Amino acid sequence: MRFTHWIIASLLIGLFACQKEAKLETEMNETIYLRSDKHDMPAFVRGNGASKVFILVLHGGPGGNGLEYSFGNYAESLESRYAMVYWDQRHQGNSHGSLKDEDVTLDKMVDDTYNLIRLLKERYGSDISVFLFGHSWGGTLGTAFMVKDDYQSEVKGWIEASGAHDIPMLNVELVKMIKEIAPVEIAKGNNTSDWQEILDYANSLDINNITFDQSGQLNQYAHRAEGYIQELKSGSDGSTGLVKYFITNPSNAAVSGLNGAQLPQSFMEDVENASFTDELHKITTPTLLQWGKYDFVVPPALGYSAYDKIGTSNKTLKIYEFSGHSPMNNEDEQFVADIVDFVEQYK
Repeated sequence: MRFTHWIIASLLIGLFACQKEAKLETEMNETIYLRSDKHDMPAFVRGNGASKVFILVLHGGPGGNGLEYSFGNYAESLESRYAMVYWDQRHQGNSHGSLKDEDVTLDKMVDDTYNLIRLLKERYGSDISVFLFGHSWGGTLGTAFMVKDDYQSEVKGWIEASGAHDIPMLNVELVKMIKEIAPVEIAKGNNTSDWQEILDYANSLDINNITFDQSGQLNQYAHRAEGYIQELKSGSDGSTGLVKYFITNPSNAAVSGLNGAQLPQSFMEDVENASFTDELHKITTPTLLQWGKYDFVVPPALGYSAYDKIGTSNKTLKIYEFSGHSPMNNEDEQFVADIVDFVEQYK
């Protein structure tokens, strides 16, 4: 009975949240639901809606959730200025409903992103300014959105933070980065056995033929490597990495078959081959690229490549000298200041 009541309550919340002419307040806290393929995806709207600026967060993963991006000083600072939209993507986080494997595709997630932006404008007014913010896997999804049809006309700006918009390039650049930095760290006597293990693995790979399993192992080593970098700065709240706050409701997971956000193997293999570098010229919307100098997970070489190839002249690349994969935590104050400058210029 409790489970049934919870479903009814959630549906009512979704209906109420989707009423038109929502009041824009300085301290908003509401949840709306996007439905597609009989799948409900929550978007948690937090912050200063009176600004009429909405930053739609595309979380990392795949397999993450939106609310893990709502913690830390950077989130608090942005929410004081703008409305932040922490969205759980299809088959991830607190999204729920039965999906077939063929319903879990990057292209469908791109369409979800478009439909959510349309929903935000219907709910909060056609005159709001929407900015798209993608971190890590969110950079893959966001880039796919930006280069499809005329979808980018729905947003005022594209913010890519350590975004994985080209996975094959990512793997190659990660191997290069390990080979460059590991010997330096070993020479300094810093975690020598760990660095040697990572370096030996990188040296064993054929960068022209990195397999799915090898890519996964590289990703694990990338996270480990970042933990060995002594130059990383703690943010103003003491944080050094993205807070992993997993809020997947077990009831939702039981209904949707998520079981810890296990995505179909076919989808993960497609993601592994995702490459949008040759399509970046299609992006004519103002763009802000934000990367940590010591980002092993998505090396800064991808940021430089994106900056060179994105079509708009209104583009900026920021490299944070004391950051890894989550500069929003390592150098939160400067990270936020750069976003605010960008939004204020193009809203």
